[in-house]
Amino acid sequence: MKYITLRFSALFFLMFAIMKLSEAQDTQFVRKQLIKLCGPEMYGRGYYKRGDGIAADYIASQLKQLGIKSFPAGYLQPYTFNVNIMNSVIVKFNGQELIFNKDYVVGPKCGSLTGKFKPVIINASLMLRPEKFIAAVNEAPAPKVVLLDSAGLKNPELFRFIKTLATEKQLGIAALIEVFATTPGTYPGRGEMKIPVIEVNRKSVPDTLNEVELNIANEYNENYPTQNVIAYLQGQTDQFIVFTAHYDGYGSYGEGNYNAAAEDNASGTAMVMDLARYYKAGKKPYYSVAFMLFSGEEVGLMGSKYYVSNPLFPLDKIKLVINLDMVMTGQDGVFLFNGNGRPNEAAIVQKINEEKQYMKNVENRDGTANSDHYPFQEKGVPAIFFLTKGSSGRGHGPDDTYDKLPLYAYENLFKLVIAIPEELRKQEIVK
Repeated sequence: MKYITLRFSALFFLMFAIMKLSEAQDTQFVRKQLIKLCGPEMYGRGYYKRGDGIAADYIASQLKQLGIKSFPAGYLQPYTFNVNIMNSVIVKFNGQELIFNKDYVVGPKCGSLTGKFKPVIINASLMLRPEKFIAAVNEAPAPKVVLLDSAGLKNPELFRFIKTLATEKQLGIAALIEVFATTPGTYPGRGEMKIPVIEVNRKSVPDTLNEVELNIANEYNENYPTQNVIAYLQGQTDQFIVFTAHYDGYGSYGEGNYNAAAEDNASGTAMVMDLARYYKAGKKPYYSVAFMLFSGEEVGLMGSKYYVSNPLFPLDKIKLVINLDMVMTGQDGVFLFNGNGRPNEAAIVQKINEEKQYMKNVENRDGTANSDHYPFQEKGVPAIFFLTKGSSGRGHGPDDTYDKLPLYAYENLFKLVIAIPEELRKQEIVK
């Protein structure tokens, strides 16, 4: 009897160990994807050196390797949009090179300029006396590089007016440097200004700034070729659950100026890939399942907008879109965007969470145009969007790196997400 008991105990612990190993392997899959998606060879999954295309090819290869089907045209859905690509961004103050993302960034519509310049320093005192401000700029030798420091101004409207004068070239200004209390975030742009705009941390500006050296080269492309990545698994019905995420990041700004874009949104991309792995490994799902990874989100939801205007199957066949964007924290719970607009789906999510206690809380929000659920929502397609709450690296900046992602509630959010289609199926059975 003692032998049987020991044998049973050993078997129990072996099964427990296998179960935990399986869980660890799931997380291992996600971490592997995150490391790859955040790697320097993808250039932040932006448009410098076609980082988006490199990422798309990788994602498609992984979906194919998992055995997820493509639609007849293939895994990639090509389209174009206009985008401003930064091929070189170098800024020096008094001969000292500044560090991109730490000391400064450039505006999304930044133009090109190369050379050494004696800057015109415009502070709050000059801004309050427009005639002095205009005289200071007019008296400076061309080409004119102007530094605007609004510290102490306390007049946002006046500052906006002065900045508009500078950026519209009415004063013959060749480049604008705007001083910020801290280095702002950055993102790609879909327009082009005729002058470069540099946004610099006040701490990085020397007390006496005598020389500014710039080597800034942009490339504005009216028809940049990009692509969505789309695949599916056939279910028992022709209605679809659609899992979406944007794979594009905020990219690189010339060689070495590289943003990993880990939480925003390698995190959602990796989760959609993990969902593909999960559904392929299981039994045939009740609903068909589509996996859509969009480009162009960071420049205005371009990929999802294109898709809803060019769907690969009828939009009315979609039972629910579940969008995943910034989902690797969760210490403080999760936001459910469009929860207020989709009361039935929100009630399902709340019910699951109350029963299973997966997340600390689920906070319903309105369905704003802040991610790729929105174009579906605008077309009348049921759509919700999960975004976890909790600290990680700073989005749209150098700290949004893989190592800053805690994956605090990843497995629990994953379980919550995959429970939603089952609850929707139960509702159909009741009907």
